[in-house]
Amino acid sequence: APTAAPSKAPASAAASVAPTATPLPGTKKFSVGFTSAGISSAGFMAALDTLNKEQGYTIDYPIVDSSELVTQGVATGQFAFGSGANNSVMAAIEKGANLRLVISRVKNEWSMYAPKSVTTCAGLDGKKLALHSEGAVSTAMVKNWVNTKCPGTKPNYVIIAGSDNRVAALLANQIDASPVELGDAVTLDIKAADRYALLANFGADLPDLQATSVYFNAEWMAANPGSVLDVVKSMLTIYRKVDGNPTYLKEIAQKFVPNALNKDTVDAAVKKYTDLKMFPTDGGITDANLTYTAKFFGPAPDGTGATAKLVALSSFADTTFLKRALAELGTK
Repeated sequence: APTAAPSKAPASAAASVAPTATPLPGTKKFSVGFTSAGISSAGFMAALDTLNKEQGYTIDYPIVDSSELVTQGVATGQFAFGSGANNSVMAAIEKGANLRLVISRVKNEWSMYAPKSVTTCAGLDGKKLALHSEGAVSTAMVKNWVNTKCPGTKPNYVIIAGSDNRVAALLANQIDASPVELGDAVTLDIKAADRYALLANFGADLPDLQATSVYFNAEWMAANPGSVLDVVKSMLTIYRKVDGNPTYLKEIAQKFVPNALNKDTVDAAVKKYTDLKMFPTDGGITDANLTYTAKFFGPAPDGTGATAKLVALSSFADTTFLKRALAELGTK
């Protein structure tokens, strides 16, 4: 289970991002953790790379095996911040971790693919259904969907980390079904439409769900508000370059996540991401969609049960950095 940060950040820490004539304090050397490096990670990685090359930062960003390990690393201070499943973040906060969501990494991009012969989730009973990890946000969506739409259905859940690896397993007939990221859904549509079909579109069904965010250790955030603001501004700048520009998205994807790309489908995939505006140019998070997200991951029967109690917005999110970044960069 994620380990809590040793103490709470001051309640007034967010106030430190109010506009000031002097630069905000911060460090330029730290580590960041995240998981599942697909096309949806390319903008985030490009933003960190830009800080390294253009603003004198030295940021390490290793790929971690699971969302739970990223959350634990941020909570303990191993990483200044991370990106991963928001259900894992909220579960850790409920157990005492001092974390705050600051900006969305990508809109909800998840969908479920299964053999064409399977037309409802009940058809997944006994089927080998591959998941990223027990704490992954896609896992939460899949299990919530199965339990609410087809109660009593018991798929044979197996763990295969990485959406691209699960697609490879589907194509090799090693598994029956899986949740996949948008780019990998395009690959299946192009390379295996005769065998697999879309069974559920979680992005369309749950548009307000904030599945994946960039979140910070709140103590580190309070001590380094200038660094947080720079990260948020860099992400917004890159996301605005991606907006309507599949050529640029392909360029950064080839640079930062080449192993996740399929040369036969990458052009269609990046076009899909840009057509659907998956990289939020306004940062993505609002009080309304964060409140919805807390309820979705909250206690059963209305939520998935990731948290035993409803987590208060002020306990898991801080929108002040995003608001200041938007004030400085303008809205789009």
